[in-house]
Amino acid sequence: MKLRFGRSLDTVYFLFALAICIAAINTAIVVNAKLLIKKVGKITKVKGGKIHWVESGQGRPIIMIHGLAGNLRNFTFALTSKLNKEFKVIAIDRAGCGCSYREDPNYAKLSEQARMIAEFIKAEALERPVIVGHSLGGAIALTLAFNHRETVGALALVCPVTQPIFKIHRVFRALNISKSAMRLLIAYTLAPILGALTERRTLIEVFAPEPVPKSFTTRGGGRASRSPKGFITASEDLVFALSSSESFIKLEKELPVPTGILFGAADHILDPTLHGENFSAQTGAKLTLIPEKGHMIIVTAPDECAEFIRNIASKIRNIASKI
Repeated sequence: MKLRFGRSLDTVYFLFALAICIAAINTAIVVNAKLLIKKVGKITKVKGGKIHWVESGQGRPIIMIHGLAGNLRNFTFALTSKLNKEFKVIAIDRAGCGCSYREDPNYAKLSEQARMIAEFIKAEALERPVIVGHSLGGAIALTLAFNHRETVGALALVCPVTQPIFKIHRVFRALNISKSAMRLLIAYTLAPILGALTERRTLIEVFAPEPVPKSFTTRGGGRASRSPKGFITASEDLVFALSSSESFIKLEKELPVPTGILFGAADHILDPTLHGENFSAQTGAKLTLIPEKGHMIIVTAPDECAEFIRNIASKIRNIASKI
């Protein structure tokens, strides 16, 4: 009896010590992640949250919307500096991401995220901006154009989600958690340490077939998703994208604004044929492919992305001159 009690007590001590170790490691990881996502720009309040954003340059506004588990540093890493001598370039943290905030998980719906960005555009008096949407940000950009046509000048879609999502890439499957309680539990226990352990492998897959830039985890915001908030937001975004992806695609013959699509021909995250060629055939939007490039061309091919965005912006000017 005493032996059993002693063993039980040892087990309790072990589990207690393990919990303390995990908590200490998670705290260190979270603190490190928070240091990398400090507020660097302005905050604009919208219904249901706040949007953190940075700007540089003067001229026609360009708004850049990042993808799943991303933040505005994905754009400021290499792309914004290629355009800010000609345009007013604005990179945002989507509501809930980076230093932005959303009040409720339901605001992760594509329609709600688009509505928040439309309110941001109006609040900052931005006239017909070019909307750059990368990955999931492309789906939000499309929703913005269809639901809030008056706020958008043109769409520059970079490796975008344009079709219903039925298959999740393996690097994002752990985010597919529909129950809020389970999402919170994992976010504050397993997610930070597992995120740290798998960070390198995840980035290799996201950037494939290209190498991951050495400073992307810090200067490019790649480490920000390690925090519990980052995990929760990304999980909510994925779950709502899966549930609403069939309804956000409006297969109309004519898109509401000038639209172009740019894909890395070797994208391993989103299929360029499904999300690029099919969408181009459905809508008439011109598709451009960059050979041997992957999903993160906003980081690895900033010159090509900048030229693509310039071409889309010129279509607004051409339309305006004909009116």
